[in-house]
Amino acid sequence: MPQIRPGPAAHSLPWFDDTVAHERVEGGERPVGTQSRLQWLATASAFADTGGLVSGDELAELLRQQIDADAQALVPQPVSLVARWIVSQSVVSIDSPWGRMLPLFQFDLPRAAVYPGMRPLLAELQGALDDVELALWFVTPNEWLNGACPARAMHHYLPSVRLAARTDRYVALGG
Repeated sequence: MPQIRPGPAAHSLPWFDDTVAHERVEGGERPVGTQSRLQWLATASAFADTGGLVSGDELAELLRQQIDADAQALVPQPVSLVARWIVSQSVVSIDSPWGRMLPLFQFDLPRAAVYPGMRPLLAELQGALDDVELALWFVTPNEWLNGACPARAMHHYLPSVRLAARTDRYVALGG
């Protein structure tokens, strides 16, 4: 199983649990098959080097832990903040057999914020890629960035990453 986050907290994540996961389907839930679980684990492992994936509740708890007491008065409730980011599509999130998951690379946890570079990149790519493709785009070496992963490069080379996103959107939409 992939190491999603360092330390013992990682073992509390649902995909480390040996119990059978259930996925939501019309009319209820059904157990996730071995194939679906393996596909999900492969997807989740792609994010291990960039901070991993967390649920919305786990992200809210991380934010709560990171924000010092003085700053808490200035920051909305972490759960509401995370929900707003997801609903407004200001962040990348993907469905898993355990619910919506968010890659940590996009968050500035100490400031309880989304990295500013995410907005222009999402503007380029949303609509051209589905949720999983969009999330994986950030952690896949990109030929337009000389093999660098956009999730890492965006912090230092945002204009180049934005150009790569624009080019990949053009290619995805059949230019």
